[in-house]
Amino acid sequence: MIERILTVGGFTLVSRLTGFFRDILMAAVLGAGPIADAFLVAFRLPNHFRAIFAEGAFNAAFVPAYARIREQGGAEAARKFADRIFTLLFASQLMFLALALTFTPEVIRVLAPGFEKDPGRFTLAVELTRITFPYLLLMTLVTLYGGILNALNRFAAAAAAPILLNLTMMITLALAAFFPTAGHAAAWGVLIAGCLELALVAGDTAWSDVIAKFRRPRWDADVKRFFVALGPAVIGSAGVQLALFADTIIASFLPAGALSALYYADRLNQLPIGVIGIAVGTV
Repeated sequence: MIERILTVGGFTLVSRLTGFFRDILMAAVLGAGPIADAFLVAFRLPNHFRAIFAEGAFNAAFVPAYARIREQGGAEAARKFADRIFTLLFASQLMFLALALTFTPEVIRVLAPGFEKDPGRFTLAVELTRITFPYLLLMTLVTLYGGILNALNRFAAAAAAPILLNLTMMITLALAAFFPTAGHAAAWGVLIAGCLELALVAGDTAWSDVIAKFRRPRWDADVKRFFVALGPAVIGSAGVQLALFADTIIASFLPAGALSALYYADRLNQLPIGVIGIAVGTV
């Protein structure tokens, strides 16, 4: 147990530290103004939904179910279960992504209504959100593969994956001069990082011969039990995220740069919590 905590804690520490330096670079390149505000809304939206449907809520429902099925029914039964959940998640997230990309202006009007007073900031937020929102689909799959690895006591890849986000964003921010705006550089960094994170954890599951694949879904007892367990976990996560949604809504009415300043302050506050709490909670 101690070894696992140290493994996850070590990667999480590196992730938080590189995230801190990423935010320093964001502050230097994006600053605290309309471009930074637009990017942060575009970055927060997929992350809010990821926090609700994936991460803790998903792992709380999936990992025990996968481990139980693997113990009772064997590796093949666990593989079939993971395949069905993978197929259902991919299909549902793909439909959600299509809706989000189609109705992005309406989503921004709901979650950052104050931006409508500034057409330039609103238009940029819509454009950047369409770049970053596929990150939600990628992270949902990362969470699934990470859950499979966690059930097998393989924590390193999932713990290391967020480091790729920080490093990729730092690279694209350093190359901001080659993008229309620094916000575009950061947004594309998010999307590229999502692809790299998925490649990392999917590669580890393939190496372990437990990679989930498409399979015709069956609404069997195990799948039903999973979604029954997922529901309360999602509701619990949603409560916290709704409060953060409210922060974004209120901050959108403040002068340009206020949302960015709140983000930087929150990141400083979350640094010590993330290193210790997430590491122990995951293991």
